[in-house]
Amino acid sequence: MWEPVGPLPASVYWRRRWLAFASTVVAVLLVIWSLAALLGGSREPGITATRTANTATLDAPQQTPPSSAPVSTGPTAPTGSTAMAPPSRSTSSPSAPQPAAPSEPGAEGSPPPVASVEGTPATTSEELRPDETPRKSVPAATPVPVPSTGPVPCTNAMLTVGSEIDRPQHKVGEKPVLRLVITNTSTQPCVRDLDSAKQEIVVWNSNQSAKLWSSNDCSNASSTDLRTLVPGQPVAFAVTWAGRTSTPGCAQPRTVVPAGNYRVLTRLDDIISPPTLFTLTP
Repeated sequence: MWEPVGPLPASVYWRRRWLAFASTVVAVLLVIWSLAALLGGSREPGITATRTANTATLDAPQQTPPSSAPVSTGPTAPTGSTAMAPPSRSTSSPSAPQPAAPSEPGAEGSPPPVASVEGTPATTSEELRPDETPRKSVPAATPVPVPSTGPVPCTNAMLTVGSEIDRPQHKVGEKPVLRLVITNTSTQPCVRDLDSAKQEIVVWNSNQSAKLWSSNDCSNASSTDLRTLVPGQPVAFAVTWAGRTSTPGCAQPRTVVPAGNYRVLTRLDDIISPPTLFTLTP
């Protein structure tokens, strides 16, 4: 049975047998693959459907819950609990001004209280000022031509300084007007800085041993005041004296000058006037 029998060579019959065997194996494999395909195809539609549903869920745009606030490019509207909260009342209204809180003494932003001595003004008006009271010209020597370069600077020798008072007698408590008078006694115009800080009016006691008041104690502002002084034409400055004492810088309380005889002297730089006498009566 195993040996091929026939008129053809044995190799032909063996090849036929191997071909038939191989065809059988192939047919069996095809049957097995078909069965596997059928069995696998029954489960694949479910898996495919599940995967398709999942993919559709992931690919679908996320739906946000509808909001009552309209979409805006401006400030974001409050949501959730914030949107439900009632609007807070503003502590200030732009249309109605709020009353200012009362300031306390020494509080930041409020001016400190000003202390002053009873009967003494908190600020003083005892400042030198130009005096325009008409006065007679002083006789001067024959004038000389002004140099082409302009008036020369005034030297002390070209000037005189005088002191004046509006009345020689005042009552205690009155406010005398004291004056400083500068005169060019030379023969030509000259230029001088009449800076108020370089001027001074002083009240002394009767024997000129004690200075009672100075125009520079409580007010000594410096300011450049270049003047061309014409020969024989006085230039005057005045101050209204409060009738009280003073100390440099107004450091001490000012007291009323009592009745008595006094002297007033004036100066411009180091040019000092002769004294002018006056009296204060009760």
